[in-house]
Amino acid sequence: MKHICATGIVLGLVLLAWPAHARVVEKIAALVGDDVILQSEVEDRAAPLLADIASITNPSEREARINAIRREVLERLIDDQLLAQQATELKLTASNDEIDRAIEQIKRDYGLNDAQLKDELRKQGLSMATYRINTKREILKYRVLNIAVGSKLNIGDTEVQSYYDRHMKSANIQVRASHIFIAIPEDADNATVVEREKLAKSLLSRAQNGEDFAKLAREYSEDAGTRAEGGDLGFIGRDILPKPMEELVFSMRVGEIRGPVRADRGFHVIKVVDKHAKEAKPFAEVQDDIRIRLRQREMERQTKIYLSDLRKKVLVDIRL
Repeated sequence: MKHICATGIVLGLVLLAWPAHARVVEKIAALVGDDVILQSEVEDRAAPLLADIASITNPSEREARINAIRREVLERLIDDQLLAQQATELKLTASNDEIDRAIEQIKRDYGLNDAQLKDELRKQGLSMATYRINTKREILKYRVLNIAVGSKLNIGDTEVQSYYDRHMKSANIQVRASHIFIAIPEDADNATVVEREKLAKSLLSRAQNGEDFAKLAREYSEDAGTRAEGGDLGFIGRDILPKPMEELVFSMRVGEIRGPVRADRGFHVIKVVDKHAKEAKPFAEVQDDIRIRLRQREMERQTKIYLSDLRKKVLVDIRL
């Protein structure tokens, strides 16, 4: 149900009634321009990700993991708020029919009927009305990205052919790998970088000494896209991973665990699970898939740049 819990619940400022002479205002996690992100929003979004933290027995490691998850969640909420502001500035809207179609697609993707969807939402503490609000936000977010980023992407025939010639024209090695990702905050000082690397090294040591790699990934990895699957990256060809990771992964033996390698805003501890040679397919058969893959990769890269540029234009004050 990743799509269902992908967005946070919209909350207003909550004032707790104390004696007439005093009021307590809920703590602010960040200001994004004139908009507020509350600590309760961070805690609500982080709650499912913190479910396995209790199994970490070392108190300092557990606290560091909790703080890292909260920061990861806050960064996503900031990005979401920046995109929501852009949607307002661009006067974008999403009709009830569009929201209905998006929810129907989610039901089809997950094989749910109306009653099952409502039951899943209830388990997560969400009403259908709130879920519709969240779905509208997601529609607007991706509409902004399609206008600001997607509309400018052009993956040409030459680029597709070049990728095929480099990676798919002849049989090539595919590696199945898993990783544990320890993120470095965007504004990290040297002490924070050293602390993050120390954690990555300790996880490498534990994995090399026989602890279950997938279990460590589920507990510690800060890659939200692979954490639930024990860090599984699937089968990977050349020119997919960041270069420092690619060089390491393709030099490793099956079953080997190595790292940490610094790439993509953090440290990676990597395990190679399998390797095989993939037979070449004709260009005509794979060119559309290549174009989609290249477009997705470039979309991700340009989205990071776009969000970074937005942060430079909007005052973002992090208080968590």
